[in-house]
Amino acid sequence: MKQLTYIILLAFLLITPHGLKAQTLKRKGLLGITMQTLNDSIAKQYQLKINRGVRIISVLPNSTFDNLSVKQGDVLTKFNQTSVANVQDVLTITNTLFEGDKIEAEYYSNNIKKNASTALLGRPVEAFKNGDVTYSEVAYKDNVLRSILVTPKNKKNPPVVYFLQGYTCGSVETISDEYPMKKLMNDWLNAGFAVYRVEKPGVGDSKSRKHCSQISFNEEYQAFLEGYKDLLKQDIDSDNIFMFGHSMGGVIAPLLNEMKSPKGIITYGSVGENWYDYMIDLYTIQPKHFGTSDAQIKEDNKINLKFNDDFLINKLSGEEMLKNKDYAAFFNVESLKRNQYIGRHFDFWQSLADVNIPKAWSKVQTNVLALYGEFDIQAINPEGSKKIASIVTKNGGNGEFKLIKKADHGFVNFNSMQHNVETLGNGSYLNHALNNYSTDLGKETVKWMASKLKSK
Repeated sequence: MKQLTYIILLAFLLITPHGLKAQTLKRKGLLGITMQTLNDSIAKQYQLKINRGVRIISVLPNSTFDNLSVKQGDVLTKFNQTSVANVQDVLTITNTLFEGDKIEAEYYSNNIKKNASTALLGRPVEAFKNGDVTYSEVAYKDNVLRSILVTPKNKKNPPVVYFLQGYTCGSVETISDEYPMKKLMNDWLNAGFAVYRVEKPGVGDSKSRKHCSQISFNEEYQAFLEGYKDLLKQDIDSDNIFMFGHSMGGVIAPLLNEMKSPKGIITYGSVGENWYDYMIDLYTIQPKHFGTSDAQIKEDNKINLKFNDDFLINKLSGEEMLKNKDYAAFFNVESLKRNQYIGRHFDFWQSLADVNIPKAWSKVQTNVLALYGEFDIQAINPEGSKKIASIVTKNGGNGEFKLIKKADHGFVNFNSMQHNVETLGNGSYLNHALNNYSTDLGKETVKWMASKLKSK
């Protein structure tokens, strides 16, 4: 059985700033699309004659791709005269482009091949009704990263949330007020908290020698560490810094704690065990949500678990992996040739496997709220969050666990786990997400942070 990818990638290219300071970074462009990698199953579902390329899920009005006349359901096969086989191919090409650059696209609409060209539109600036947005830079060796600080209007030296995003290489900027992530940040802003973010290397406006898709976990951690140093220089209340670690950001947070302990850390949908062990759970537990039988999972794991050893312990390269006929038949050959797995370079996963995550949490002696969404497919189950809270409390910190009912990994409410699975499978996730933000997540995080604020 060909392996299915169970870590769901939500590649939103609807990216976005307001007060741009004097700086060296140029503005990147806005494609204005959400998309998914085309495969045999999706091609069959939508009666497409081609099965290789990127299917367009949605197109933002008045965006670059709208100007190309690309519509929802079309399939992009070439971008700037380069064939694209997956979402990452498009991201890689886009990373080299700036506002005003000419772009060309080959795409299929109603199974008819079309070609079009236009000028790349710049991303609109991010705005918050009750906040002031400041765009700046974080510069260190081989990198100049975009930083974004949003502060409540008319409030000096506010407490601040350092938003640590997940593992994907998408931008952390937000364009629509309807996005769940922006609604969460608005909840914090309206409660008097500033919000700080930093882009990963090569992402958004960031200028880097290596793109996010090519860096190791240690290099990604360094980016967040440099961001933390920058945050401490801002006009915020440095005694009341909170970290919000979403998914992989919940692995970064306890490592940053070693430089300066924040007032509190919130994790959401993160792991409390080492990555090698999480991947075993990923192969063994997560497929059940997608209807895979126990017998099939057991059969698949004859390959998956061996792959896990060779990949994360023996640290084989993609070329070495492909010498194994089972891996070549089971995994994405083109990705392995490029030393890529689930959207990131081998160096990222293999260096992550060397991080002792429970040990990192054992050094945290501040306030920690470990959250798990009831219908979170990616985090698999609440045990990781419970483990984080337990480790922190055991070692002198104040760890708490809380379940956010109905919520998924992306701050979105669902009626059931199966409801979540269905939207991911039929391409309706984004439309659902825009109207079903988990308000409980905002309420619980605000209430918890407010209770921990250090009075002056």
